[in-house]
Amino acid sequence: MKKKLIIFGVGSLAKMMNFYFSRDSDYEVVAFTIDSKYKTKSEFLDKEIIEFERIQDKYPPQKFEMFIAIGPSKMNILREIKYTEAKAKGYELVSYISPYAICDSPVGENTIIADYAIIAPFVKVGFNNIFWEQCFIANDSVVGNNCWISPKAVVSTFAEICDNSVLGTAALIKTSIKISKKSLIGASSYISVNTLENGVYGEKSTSYY
Repeated sequence: MKKKLIIFGVGSLAKMMNFYFSRDSDYEVVAFTIDSKYKTKSEFLDKEIIEFERIQDKYPPQKFEMFIAIGPSKMNILREIKYTEAKAKGYELVSYISPYAICDSPVGENTIIADYAIIAPFVKVGFNNIFWEQCFIANDSVVGNNCWISPKAVVSTFAEICDNSVLGTAALIKTSIKISKKSLIGASSYISVNTLENGVYGEKSTSYY
C-alpha cells in the first residue's frame, strides 16, 4: 500500500512532481495545497486543492506527508519559508530520487534528484535542494540548503555551494571554489573564483539580427 502525499503548489514544478511521484515512488499524491489567497480553483490535475492554513484538519501529519514544490523564486526563499511552515505543522517532508539517477551520498528532506543526475560519493548535501536532469556533483563537495541546481550544471570536487544559491543550466564551478549564500550563477557560466554573497554572475547572451 502506497504512502499518502500532499504537494504544496499548483505550478509547473508541482505538475512535474506529481508525475515523478506517480511514476516510480512509494507515494500516492492525494491532494495539492496552497495559501488561501492564491487559490483560484478547486482542483489541479483532477485532485483537490485545499488551503494550506487548514491542511492539517483534513490531511493530518500523522497520516500524510508533504513535498514543497516551489521553484527558485527570490533565491529559493519562498520554498524555504513553506518548508519551515510545513515542518512547524508537523509534516514529514519527503525527497524524490529518480531510479535513473545515481545518488551515492545521503540527501536531506524535500530534495529532488531528477533523471540522470549524479551525486558522487562523499558529498555533503543539506535539505530542500533541487538537482535537475544531468547535473553532476563531484565527490567531496558540499551543497547547503535551499539550493537550485539546473540541468547539466557541474560542481567540481571540494567546491562548496552555500545556502539559497541558484546554478543555471550548464554552469560550471571549478574545484575548491566557494559559492557564497544567495549567489546567482547564470547559464553556461564558468566560476573560477569565490563568489560574494548575493552576487550575480553570468555570460552575456548572444543576439541574432
